[in-house]
Amino acid sequence: MVDTLNYDIKAWAFSNDAEFPHQDWDLFITDISTAPLLLSLSIIPEVAKHKRKVFLACLYLLVGDAVGIVKDRTHLEEVRLFVAQASSNRNYYIQQWVSRSFQLIQNPELFDYKKFCVMGLISFLSGKIRLSFIAVMFC
Repeated sequence: MVDTLNYDIKAWAFSNDAEFPHQDWDLFITDISTAPLLLSLSIIPEVAKHKRKVFLACLYLLVGDAVGIVKDRTHLEEVRLFVAQASSNRNYYIQQWVSRSFQLIQNPELFDYKKFCVMGLISFLSGKIRLSFIAVMFC
């Protein structure tokens, strides 16, 4: 399943399609098993900028979900290890994500779903993808 999902994610990343393949696709693709691909696609210049933002939003969702929704210590530790591995990435936006993620992991009582997940996710306006990272927690 993961290989097929990774293929679908890559296909959309490099396609001309602006809309998701199906409703809640961003939620469907956000998983620890797809996180390395989401990370790489969020910084590859060949991926359209608006799609890179989608993949970055998925990374925020991954952490927010692990801290505030799932509340499974094993899953949270997997996510924390992934964030730690990503900390060596020099991309500015990834560094912000890493910093904000560690702050949230270390202070889970600060979790606010609307600020960390919803406001960092995608909304469709006039068929175009728009992100609201301004309201993401720890800006």
